[in-house]
Amino acid sequence: MIRMMSIGEDIESLQTLQSHSSDVTCCDFGGNFCLASGSGDKTVRVWEWSPGEGYVDMAYSPLMGHKYGVTCIRFSPQGTMLATSSVDGSTMLWNVRSGVRIHTFIQVSGGAVRTCRFTPDSTLLITAGDDGSVCVWDLVHRSLVRTFQQHEGTIQSVSLTPDSYYLLTTCTLGVMKLWHASDRSDTSQGDAAVCLASIDDAHDLGVVGSDFSPLQELLDDDGSLSHRYLLATCGNDNEVKLWHVVVGKYVKHLDTTPCDITLHQCLEGHTSALMCVRFSPGGNYLASSSLDKTVRVWEVNGNCVAVLEGHSRYVTSCAFSRDSSLLASGSNDKSVMVWNLGGNLSVDSELVKPCSALSHFGNNNGECCNLQEQEVVKQAEVDENTVKVLQRLEEHGGTVNTCAFHSSVLLASGSGDKMVRLWVRNDEGRFEESESSPMEGHRYGINQVEFSPSGELLASCSLDGSTILWDAGSGRRGRPSFQVSGSGVRTCRFSPDGHLLVTAGDDEKAFVWSTHTMEQLMVVEGHNDAIAAAAFTPDSQYLVTACSDGHMKLWSVAPCSEQCMLTQEDAHDLGVQSCDFSPTEGTTATKHASNNMYRYLLATCGNDSLVKLWYISTQPSEDVDAECILWRQLAGHGGNVMCVRFTPLTGEILASTATDKTIRLWNVYSGECVHVLENDDSMVTACAFSGDSSLLATGSLDGSLLVWELPQQLVFKTIAATRLRSHSKRLLDWSTEDVKRWLKDLEMEDVAERVRETNLTGGQILTLCSDEILDMLQIEDEEQREKLNLQLYWLRKEDAGMPEIPLDMEIPHEFLCPITHEIMHDPVICSDGFTYERAAINEWFLSGKFTSPMTNAQLTDTKLSSNTSLKTRVCQFLYGETVP
Repeated sequence: MIRMMSIGEDIESLQTLQSHSSDVTCCDFGGNFCLASGSGDKTVRVWEWSPGEGYVDMAYSPLMGHKYGVTCIRFSPQGTMLATSSVDGSTMLWNVRSGVRIHTFIQVSGGAVRTCRFTPDSTLLITAGDDGSVCVWDLVHRSLVRTFQQHEGTIQSVSLTPDSYYLLTTCTLGVMKLWHASDRSDTSQGDAAVCLASIDDAHDLGVVGSDFSPLQELLDDDGSLSHRYLLATCGNDNEVKLWHVVVGKYVKHLDTTPCDITLHQCLEGHTSALMCVRFSPGGNYLASSSLDKTVRVWEVNGNCVAVLEGHSRYVTSCAFSRDSSLLASGSNDKSVMVWNLGGNLSVDSELVKPCSALSHFGNNNGECCNLQEQEVVKQAEVDENTVKVLQRLEEHGGTVNTCAFHSSVLLASGSGDKMVRLWVRNDEGRFEESESSPMEGHRYGINQVEFSPSGELLASCSLDGSTILWDAGSGRRGRPSFQVSGSGVRTCRFSPDGHLLVTAGDDEKAFVWSTHTMEQLMVVEGHNDAIAAAAFTPDSQYLVTACSDGHMKLWSVAPCSEQCMLTQEDAHDLGVQSCDFSPTEGTTATKHASNNMYRYLLATCGNDSLVKLWYISTQPSEDVDAECILWRQLAGHGGNVMCVRFTPLTGEILASTATDKTIRLWNVYSGECVHVLENDDSMVTACAFSGDSSLLATGSLDGSLLVWELPQQLVFKTIAATRLRSHSKRLLDWSTEDVKRWLKDLEMEDVAERVRETNLTGGQILTLCSDEILDMLQIEDEEQREKLNLQLYWLRKEDAGMPEIPLDMEIPHEFLCPITHEIMHDPVICSDGFTYERAAINEWFLSGKFTSPMTNAQLTDTKLSSNTSLKTRVCQFLYGETVP
């Protein structure tokens, strides 16, 4: 909600906050006047407004998690999330209401992060920093969707156009570049990795800050439509510069997007280098902070309307409140100052507008529900679809390199402390160490443990070159140990039928043994580096081995043949770490009777931060080469991926662990990351599912073994995340189908059916007069023409941006979103019966919540329907009831 104001020279400080113990490096305003600040003291403080006291710390403040100084903080567009970045190479995502950490993004390079920014449509988070690389993160799946490094200097700022289409990056060498912000896999807007425009020496000695105005213009040059954006930058040359950025539509046959960046104006007044520049939400003003200890407020025409003095040292950051009535500034003097731009505000003022929760239930036509007010506004923090840590086992004295389940009762782990430990689940559902544990026999660290399918045997292999078969019941050696060359053994796996065991390792060979006779059945050679992983197909017919040089090979084990059937070179750059076959037959291991072909689904992971899914096809009775096809590539980890495992029985979910301290759960058939689990303390080395997929065990570098309790809905339609993730389109880019959908939302189905015949697009709505459009759609009824004419007027006004509202104007409660307390311009009804701003409820879902923000109850689904009657009343309030 943007409030109209006029800033004068007599701006006074409303409050000074002095809770940080080191320099304040950044600050930002969220919804409901929420204020956050980050500091070199490694903390983030979140403040809420309390009449009579002014700003006070939220109950959970300060937020602690970063290991080094905080460099940047940003609230999400709807204010439900807070992103904080740090010199420690991480960017953390927090739930603003609860203070709960949602996720941690690790910069791919591990370098310091200097800036982070949400896209205005809340779907992506951009991070960048010291090494000049940019990471684009998908907030739905918490995954890395794109990274590029085109700057030689440190990237100090990133900015996005208000329509979320374009991304600007700037660096300490004075270079700024414009990119497509989209992460889409199609090429409808051109190659996202291609720089659209680049300016050298934008500021002498480097660009420090940048920000796009929330306003944009549509230019029509003889039918050629383009958007013009206003960009502000600042740097070490003491200047604020305003630029015009003009971007046309992508020309597919030329594979180019017309783009031009021109200097519009230089704003001079600061006497030292600048640190930050920010536009007001209405776009009429901008603020700049400097080493000269001042904050300047400018009109966009270049007139400086105020110079704010009060900090005793240089001012690092500044930010406007969402209604532009306040300005915050952070300084090296360890303080945050809040400035009164509204004129008549004091610490006693009621800044947060009251919002009656019950007024949002139903269609706002008097419907109500029998809920107490305090229950209605309760925040939903318990999500039945969450993954919880059931138990932390910390008996090992070294890195837990491996773990394995038998059913959901027995759990084994192996460690760098040379020990194999066995855990048994008691009647209370907790794991206790078996009386026979620990099992000692290896002279060096354990690399892998695995139960036989029956659970009678437990195999363990070690760097000492041996593989031991233990009796899982007694903990004694069940069979003689296997030791061939003396080289370290990296992997040992049982065949699904229990008849075979494979061992492989540093000698670049794999040995296949009979578990009944202990006889060596075959030795396979051909790898040029240590074999790090091996796996049998679910029918025990074939074996895959993968090595540290990135290659993998396929072998027949029924019958045994030492002739390699298939070599897949460079399966992973820098080496394969783990592999696993899907357990299902009939879906992924399919026998085609007509040609006797078998097909299997294999998952691999490696040091390239990727998980890959491969289809391997064979024809055992024919003299035909096997075939390996890459089916899907799963990106999201920010470090080496150490282990992959399918869920037993169904194989619908794949778990992966990585050095970025996360575990990811993927839906195999959609490719979506349905859960991201974090181990805050250490890199995650191994994982294993229980037999019923209700538990997941993970091992870590710090010696801990975590047991996670998985939700019953783990495989339930991947939580409908793909329905929620859709980029907001500019009216210029609306297709005929988009126009048709808009008319249906207006309950004008008969008119919507005529759109296809006319091929009416958003571009035509912007350029044609309303009468032409009404005639095209063959609307003759005068009442219907008047209604659509008004809707077209409102649509164009919305596309130009939200209007400013006088500060003293009273806004009806039902117009305010219960999440943001700001006026709704696209109200939708959720399955809980309440109305929300579409962007706000979608952002609520993106933060991982599938409960009602109002009732705390689990939602039946995430479908949203337009609240047309409320939308009409909001438009009447904002734009008037008639066309001028």
